[in-house]
Amino acid sequence: MKRQLWIVLLTALASVMGLAQAAAQSSQTESLGDLARKVREEKAKSGTKPVKVYTNDDIPKNVVIGVAPTPVVETATPQTGAGEVHDESYYRKAKQEIMDRKQLHERELAVLQQKLSQNQVQFYPDPNKSLLQEYTRSDINKLQQDIDKKKGEIAGDDKALADLEDQLRREGGEPGWLR
Repeated sequence: MKRQLWIVLLTALASVMGLAQAAAQSSQTESLGDLARKVREEKAKSGTKPVKVYTNDDIPKNVVIGVAPTPVVETATPQTGAGEVHDESYYRKAKQEIMDRKQLHERELAVLQQKLSQNQVQFYPDPNKSLLQEYTRSDINKLQQDIDKKKGEIAGDDKALADLEDQLRREGGEPGWLR
């Protein structure tokens, strides 16, 4: 096992030394400008197109890359008209919208909590900023307010789900429609 390892290492060392020696010989005979001209001529002869590089300027402004964010609906409870009865697809769709919104709020809450924990041990290289934060803790207080707001939104989503279940019971739908 050791002998094979030595053979591999010696072979690699010999090949590296051979490449270095060949590079030294070729650099002595040709200048860098001559090498660049040769490479340019070879590319022109091969006929390969250069690879297109896309930047932000190439992307149209009205194109959405990825998943478009779902709009947040202000009313958390589904509203029904007078005597309006809904079917299974309505309840499944309404529950899915509420659950999607709740999952989004929970992910946002996790991010805010992570930011808060990072800021609580944050070191400020600027002494003035450090003194200000020790005195007011404005960044931590703002994050805490955002966390409390997000928890309220999650509670609203839970209430909307409970209201949807109540609506299903009032309209006499099947309980399995919300599973």
